[in-house]
Amino acid sequence: MAEQARTVPVKTAADLLARLRAMEITASSYNSLVLVSLGGLPLQNATPEFWADLDESFWKSRERYEADIFVIDTEERGMLVKLNELNEVRIIPDMKVELLRLIQRHFPENFGMVDQSRLIRMLDLTVRLSNAIRYLDRLSEKPDVTNSDGTKLRRLQEDDIVQVQKISSQLGPKKFAQVFIEHQKIAIIQPGQPPMNVMHEYFVAMSALKEHVFTRVELRGAGNLFNQLTITLDNLLMDSFSDMKPEGTKCSINMNVESVFSKGFEKLLEGGDDKAFSSVVFEFRQSNILQNFEEFMLACDLIRSRSGTIAIDAIFPETIGIVNMARLNANIAKIFWRAGAEEILPKFKKEILDIQLAGTVLVLARLDDEVGLKTGQDLGISMFQGFYVDKLLESQEAK
Repeated sequence: MAEQARTVPVKTAADLLARLRAMEITASSYNSLVLVSLGGLPLQNATPEFWADLDESFWKSRERYEADIFVIDTEERGMLVKLNELNEVRIIPDMKVELLRLIQRHFPENFGMVDQSRLIRMLDLTVRLSNAIRYLDRLSEKPDVTNSDGTKLRRLQEDDIVQVQKISSQLGPKKFAQVFIEHQKIAIIQPGQPPMNVMHEYFVAMSALKEHVFTRVELRGAGNLFNQLTITLDNLLMDSFSDMKPEGTKCSINMNVESVFSKGFEKLLEGGDDKAFSSVVFEFRQSNILQNFEEFMLACDLIRSRSGTIAIDAIFPETIGIVNMARLNANIAKIFWRAGAEEILPKFKKEILDIQLAGTVLVLARLDDEVGLKTGQDLGISMFQGFYVDKLLESQEAK
């Protein structure tokens, strides 16, 4: 534990948003925003020693990088920093090592639940100031960890999963799809050409679940129980599949490897012919594949026997090339765009080209700005998904 730990001054997300908006009018010596996310940790059980050590780590960064610190919410903090050529290459690895040591010391059992791709993110405010403002705007719309009546949210429980199943049974597949299932388009965007919608990804919307079912439940940091919930949702999604997918259209569904061996998947196999199945892309998260590799290979054999398509989902920029896509024989692979990826992805240009030459189509997903589109196109990627793509398609359809 840090001795005589110094308390970080309490500046809020509203303070940070005000500072960013001021930068749109007046130039500032702060040129980067660092976001630190501790999602996945049971912070409701954190000891005073943890918070003291966390404050001390931020004080070190404040002094080292001339930073101004903001407490965005319980899980997230932000730092406005003045970066130069000397300290820019040090800040992310320095802070990440410090935070990982802190997590290992105070939450050793939860170390593996931390999303390290989101643990530390950096936005270059000289080119992405508007993105930072939009991000803070969205956070301001996010509810606190208490309801409007002051009731605290509790952790996910097994009974909550049972409740989802009961509601699905009461509504029936068609009504469940209307209330809880959403979709997002995937488009081909060639340089200088209008976007062309080629596929829809269908998923159970967590926002709808929180509104209608989990009104008093905090889903973040639920660990293995959350994984059980996603497997349940996979089956409910498959039950509603015929009611949500327009006939003849290409679509994708994201699911766990374990769900391929469920009754829901068996029912899905029995409910359509090979022609219908050939229009479906089954997406599996890279981390889930590595945890269940043998089962994944069996799942692929089963899906391909019915002319289905395999996609690898949730590939983070730093992990490109670690998993051999050719060995997985995936038709599609999805790389998640995030802040700072414009610096990371070009370093893996050869690996990206090798993946494409092996016959795997790459999709740059979670795209939220033009920087990501330009970066992807420069690397030979032509398929994109995300809020920015949605806007481009909406603008195209309005013409």
